[in-house]
Amino acid sequence: MERRDYDRRVPRTFALVVALCCLIVAPAGALAHAVLVDASPAPDARLDAAPDTVRVEFNEPVQLLDPAEDADVVDERGLLAQQGAAAVDPRDARVIEIPLRAGLAPGTYTARWRVIGADSHVVGGAYVFGVGVDELSDPFLAGAAGAAGPSETSAWMVSARLLEVVGLTALLGLVGARLLVWGATWRRTPAPPGEERDAMLVWGRDVFWSAFGVMALVAMIAEGYVLVVQSAATLGRSVWATLADTAGIGEVLADTRFGELLQLRAGLLFVLFALAAWQFLGEHGAGQIPTAGTAAGRVVPMVAMGVLAAAALGVVAEQGHASQADRPWLQVPAEAVHIGAAGIWLVGLAGLAMAARRLPRIAPGNGSTLAARLIGRFSAVALVLVAVVVATGVVRTLGELDAVEQLWETAYGRSILIKMAVLAGIVGLALASRRIVAALERLRRPGPRAVGLIPPRAALELGLAIVVLVVASLLGGQVPGRL
Repeated sequence: MERRDYDRRVPRTFALVVALCCLIVAPAGALAHAVLVDASPAPDARLDAAPDTVRVEFNEPVQLLDPAEDADVVDERGLLAQQGAAAVDPRDARVIEIPLRAGLAPGTYTARWRVIGADSHVVGGAYVFGVGVDELSDPFLAGAAGAAGPSETSAWMVSARLLEVVGLTALLGLVGARLLVWGATWRRTPAPPGEERDAMLVWGRDVFWSAFGVMALVAMIAEGYVLVVQSAATLGRSVWATLADTAGIGEVLADTRFGELLQLRAGLLFVLFALAAWQFLGEHGAGQIPTAGTAAGRVVPMVAMGVLAAAALGVVAEQGHASQADRPWLQVPAEAVHIGAAGIWLVGLAGLAMAARRLPRIAPGNGSTLAARLIGRFSAVALVLVAVVVATGVVRTLGELDAVEQLWETAYGRSILIKMAVLAGIVGLALASRRIVAALERLRRPGPRAVGLIPPRAALELGLAIVVLVVASLLGGQVPGRL
């Protein structure tokens, strides 16, 4: 009776998870990451004579995709007051300079810009200054570049980042779980020879390659999706308008730091998929059936696949907030390891739930025993992974916040608190499940009913972990507390 009551509570918990996801994604205001730190003339300055140049300085290097369109100075009627296109200062990539015409008439002038920060986020802004006037007019914003582009915390951006993270972490997670859990369990407690052992080995191999093929497709689609959405934000157009005119996508891919990193990531994925194809053919040649020693495939190619997937995650980290935090040499690897460890953990949870349900049916004689050994092995690996996730999460939090109060005073900090609360819930569930794991380890031949206690709990942990991924995707678009 208690088991059935628990199972009825699982759908309710997932409903709460979905509701929390919606609450997290809902706030989608425009947020900046490259922050204005200095300007000449200063904002709201009243000058007796017009300057030769407007100079705007940010806290990190910036790019202008189209200097003629992305930064300008206009008068109160919206007429250009500049002479020539804006440019990034070659001596300091944090500064853009906009040359002005000589002999500007008295009035209020608006300096406007739309730049790409070093963390790949698109930043728009404006301020006014006056020449020969006592009172300043409101800024002239009509016709400013990029008004239609998706914001960094819009549903477009959050979903693009989420899909990319899911695709890349799942690839690493599949390789890691196969090596650290599935293969390690077979090496330590191989089943007796026979049809059941062969059936379980073939099932594990086929599930891995089916999942890897699906997630490879997801990763490729995700990179294309990210490119389109990022291009829309950079160009200041809607996503649909960007798809209708793909020339801008090519420009973003070829001329921005984001494009360079995406091309590097695509190259890593191409090598990964080529290596995976070779490994796949080697494992399926001539109707080959895996052995206990080859349950995880050929170790060297599999490790190489894991390294390539981890490198792709490292490129994602280099593209975001971590690259602009203090000590990027620490923050970028911490971000990549944080996401990678979470990926192995999540894939392991999903695989564990599947194996606990399927193996007893595939092999009635030995499936439950192997499932119990998998559960014990995963429990030990998960303990290390959770410790890594928590430790690297602390490093990243310290890299993005300057004071404790920023945890509750900033949107970025509040998202971190939500992420920590959900993670604490997952850890609590995992610790509670340890009692079942310990009981299974004491049984010489655990049955399907005992093993079946694990999947509902694993599904609940997995649902909460998805919330963590959604929050992490939102964090990628929010302003760090240190700014």
